[in-house]
Amino acid sequence: MSDAPTTPPKNTSTSDTSRSSTPPNYAARRMLVTTVAIMAIVAFAVIAYTVVRSDGDSTGGGGGDWDEIALVDRTSGDVVVVDGDGEVVSTAEGLGRVAEVHSVGDRMALIGTDQIVLDGNGEQTAIPIDRTDTVTPIRTPGTLHLIIGDANGGDVIIVDVATGEQLDVGALAAQAEPQIFANALMFAETVRWSADAKAFAVADASSFQTIVVRSGSTDVAFFGSQPVALSDDRVVTSQTIGGQADIELLDYQRDSKARVPTPIPAGGLMIDDDLLMVSIDGGVYRVTGGATEAERIGRVAVPAGGTVADVKPTSNGDRLVVTGPAFQAVIDLEGRTIFTTTFTTPVDTATPHPEWSCLPVGGDDAYHSLVALSTGDQLADLSGVDVLGTSADGCTVLGERARIVEVITADGTVSLGRVRGAALGPDGRTVVRSTMTGTTEVVRLDDDLELGEPVELTASPLNPIVAFLD
Repeated sequence: MSDAPTTPPKNTSTSDTSRSSTPPNYAARRMLVTTVAIMAIVAFAVIAYTVVRSDGDSTGGGGGDWDEIALVDRTSGDVVVVDGDGEVVSTAEGLGRVAEVHSVGDRMALIGTDQIVLDGNGEQTAIPIDRTDTVTPIRTPGTLHLIIGDANGGDVIIVDVATGEQLDVGALAAQAEPQIFANALMFAETVRWSADAKAFAVADASSFQTIVVRSGSTDVAFFGSQPVALSDDRVVTSQTIGGQADIELLDYQRDSKARVPTPIPAGGLMIDDDLLMVSIDGGVYRVTGGATEAERIGRVAVPAGGTVADVKPTSNGDRLVVTGPAFQAVIDLEGRTIFTTTFTTPVDTATPHPEWSCLPVGGDDAYHSLVALSTGDQLADLSGVDVLGTSADGCTVLGERARIVEVITADGTVSLGRVRGAALGPDGRTVVRSTMTGTTEVVRLDDDLELGEPVELTASPLNPIVAFLD
């Protein structure tokens, strides 16, 4: 076990002095489709196919508690659920090959190439999907939804993993306005949602409108332009005019509460009935009801020639993670920069969970630090670490460095050696690992980060996809 470094990792800056006013080439952006996920909360753990990754979401939702472990066979989809002592609780016969697993509470979504299987309470429900569909998991505190859409545009379906509810946006829109929305052209990346994931807004590129649907209802609302953000009471839309935008706050009766010119938005979120917005050039703005202009309250340091590409909320809505291809920053709700850093090459940064209190900075194989979201303090060095998963609070990282899997915290690092696969529990103190000899076992770390005796999971398939259930 080694201590975390006390010196700042490389490429890190806490200053907020750089500025950029260079707009991107918007001629290449088509109609109203933007790729900025304003309230996007995607997979809680990093998911991909490599030797030591677990291809599932091992967080078990927003909290750090878990009481069961699901072990999913990648080929058959068979599920074995065990308790913390390795005793089998239940089994279920699979419905086919599984590539990813995401969980919330005691329910799972098993994602294959042509179907999604919802698994919970001893029952499995299959949802057919096309092989060209993308499936994007989004989280808000206590919820998990899957956004299903064709990469080339078409219908969008929103699935609540916990309840099984499906919102077919195209069908609902066509039912409400059959002559206009029979051939809606929607893209999953335009979906915005309220903080409680009860309302969803999707841009329709065929009609240049925004479609809003609600959980538990067949009612549909329509708004002009493209969606920026929404709450239970307000919908925010944006219309791009040249190199600027008109931002409008409306209620659900389409009564305008404010219409103001701003730089083109990159993302933001609703705070009560107000909009907190970050523009593509790094300006931070607040738009309130009745305003005639946006109030600029801060600025994110964007490298010269760069733009803001993504804005995501975290730390229970108290922080925004702002990213571009070569930088990442954390700001508070007053527009102050808490942390900022640049990267030497473009990085596909990881998506923060809305309840994280720490942020693994970076993405792909270019992580470099673990940062406290409250202060911006750097807690651990992640240089050279390929992050495989995080705890529910984001403050414990499971990663691979030089082919060795490690558990990394602000208090130190624990080596798990070379393994075939590994998944970190939401508590940050439990790891399920598949060893190089073919066994699967649970190992726990105590408060002093000492490894306990492993418990072999004899009923496990070879190198399973792992999910933690509560």
